[in-house]
Amino acid sequence: MSLEKEDDTPGGLNIEELESFHSTTRDGAREESLRLSEAAGIADPAVESLSEISQEGPQAETGVRKQELKSADKDAGEQVLAGAFRDSRPGLSPSAANAESAGKRSVFLSPTKERSFTLRLSHKGLQDMPLSASEGQDVKTLLLQNNEIKTLRLNTFNLSNLEVLILERNRLTLLPPEISLLDKLKVLNVNHNQLSCLPEELPKLVNIKELFLNHNSIDEFPFALKSLETLELAGNKLKTLPDAMADMDNLKVLNIDSNQISIFPRVLCYLPNLENLSLCGNFIQSLPKDIKELKKLQEFSISHNKLIFLAVQLFQLTKLKVLRADDNKLEFLSDKVENLGELTFLNLSKNALKSITDNLCNCTMLTHLILCDNQLTQLPANIHRLKHLQELSLSGNQLNSLDEQISQLKDLSKIELSGNVLTYIPVELKTCIRITKADLSNNKLSQFPNVVCALPDLKYLNLSGNSISELTPGISGIKDLEHLELNKNKLASFSACLCSLTKLVYLDVSENEISSVPAAVSEMKALQVLLLHHNKFDSFPEELCSLKGLKTLDISNNHIKTIPLKISRLEMIKDLNVSNNQFASFPSEICHLSSLEKLTVCQVNGLKLTKIPEELSKLVSLRELDISHNALKEIPDSIGELKDLVHLIANNNEIIQLPQSITSLGNLQRLDLSENRLRYLPAGLRHMYLLKDINFDGNSLFEPLQDVCKGKQLHPILCYLESADERDGLLS
Repeated sequence: MSLEKEDDTPGGLNIEELESFHSTTRDGAREESLRLSEAAGIADPAVESLSEISQEGPQAETGVRKQELKSADKDAGEQVLAGAFRDSRPGLSPSAANAESAGKRSVFLSPTKERSFTLRLSHKGLQDMPLSASEGQDVKTLLLQNNEIKTLRLNTFNLSNLEVLILERNRLTLLPPEISLLDKLKVLNVNHNQLSCLPEELPKLVNIKELFLNHNSIDEFPFALKSLETLELAGNKLKTLPDAMADMDNLKVLNIDSNQISIFPRVLCYLPNLENLSLCGNFIQSLPKDIKELKKLQEFSISHNKLIFLAVQLFQLTKLKVLRADDNKLEFLSDKVENLGELTFLNLSKNALKSITDNLCNCTMLTHLILCDNQLTQLPANIHRLKHLQELSLSGNQLNSLDEQISQLKDLSKIELSGNVLTYIPVELKTCIRITKADLSNNKLSQFPNVVCALPDLKYLNLSGNSISELTPGISGIKDLEHLELNKNKLASFSACLCSLTKLVYLDVSENEISSVPAAVSEMKALQVLLLHHNKFDSFPEELCSLKGLKTLDISNNHIKTIPLKISRLEMIKDLNVSNNQFASFPSEICHLSSLEKLTVCQVNGLKLTKIPEELSKLVSLRELDISHNALKEIPDSIGELKDLVHLIANNNEIIQLPQSITSLGNLQRLDLSENRLRYLPAGLRHMYLLKDINFDGNSLFEPLQDVCKGKQLHPILCYLESADERDGLLS
């Protein structure tokens, strides 16, 4: 906890807290569209509104002004929430034990004065408002997110200067009426609580500018807050909005994603200053004609609804720059789209479009055109007019050819054509020299498209799911290539040409017909991920042991019988999958990989292993172990030495008894021992406090333990083991 003093900017938040503060989650309704717009470098106006709060440092790409961390003694344990408009990372709330202990601690927490009038009490496990939060009238920003607060008790007199109040991710069921006495409050964030209604006194907050109520259970927003500029109500239970909202003349940003709205609220059309409107994830079937009144609208998101067409009046909004209408039922795009002269971003993916009007090509400011998962058979004839186009996404359509005019899109940096029926890529594409990402997967290509070898900036290339049988030597000319996918083709060999790609980090050549690797693979010094599964290897290629930077290797589903001792040279390997091979016994050579964090030896289709060696304990960094679908009768006692182990998967074996040492795995969270022959469980399991995902189904556990375990609920199992342990103690 710290109390900071700074200039008069409301809150003086650093960038981490600003991102937390604007964590207005779209919860899936807008996630994909928003990801695409972020990639486009399009700022969300709700994020830009933070300029009122933060006025220092360079402006970031998203429009948020970054600030350096002012507080040297910021609580090191305080974790940062995810960025703007993304859900916060799971698991940040305190554990029940910590919350309980925090509730028992004294609420007289000693604040430390700093420069920014900010009182930081997030991630403290608090169950009530601490008295220290009301001790000084200088507090302008109060951060209480990620606690366990159920009831908000405010000393409004001592918080009379409060401008920013963050209560995100608590357990509030209501806001107290006295919150209206915080007459200087500008920002209120109550995202991710349990509110079902709002106090009728809320309109008395005459200076409120930004109100965040995302992800609660609010079914009514009954009033107008005339000073409000940003209102976030995503993830609630709203079915409509009141006519009184027409008085909210200052509103610029409105988000009502993921509610239960079936009819577009006409009142929204009369918000004269609205710039950003989002109604994704509702049940709206049509747009009203009055939508033409939103003269200042710049960004409109109506994704994940049930629109059959876009009202022609929408195309009278000449200020519109961003339009998201993906995942609807649109069958056509009006010719009037050409009126959107300032449009830069258009997403119409996941609709039923069979063609696109040529008039779209009059929107010459377009930089991102996303038309994936429709029924398009060709592109507009004048697509060459989109001179500023940087992204063209056409995956999941029915294109059988690519118009040569695409060569005139000189600014193109990303092209996605996956899941079409293309048989060739026109050579003219080579003039689009700025392309950095090309996805040509799952088409009908029988030959490697030589044109990609002429793209000097190419970093990502996906050609998986075609019928390519050999690579052209020209591929070695793509010097900056970092990511290459060639899986699910008909490659008979690991071409030496690949070894010239010295910047390659990720290579997938799985599901081909490869049986060997050239010695020149040692030149691929940047390679970190190599996927070779489902090929025709009879032996482990020793050449791979020269890849000292390799972190992930999947060579499963081959016919490998042994692992060479040289595998110990893979000094940085973290993830190794050797499942479904033909090992006569567990390859103990693997146990020399001290850096290994995940090992998978699942033998659903390979030879069954009958024993795991004690040397397994040498894998001191191991966090995940999958030895399922073998014929193991026991787990080695040395398993208890794997102190970092988090996941142990050993289902579908013949294990009769667990070693007592398994109870030493203090970090274990997942334990799957289903379909074995266990009759008893070690009582010490009750001391494995982090264990939360367990499965003992399909064993021969004696009654009543078998019934207790069926629910896969840890608490009753541990209670049973504890009581059984006590009974055994009494009998002895």
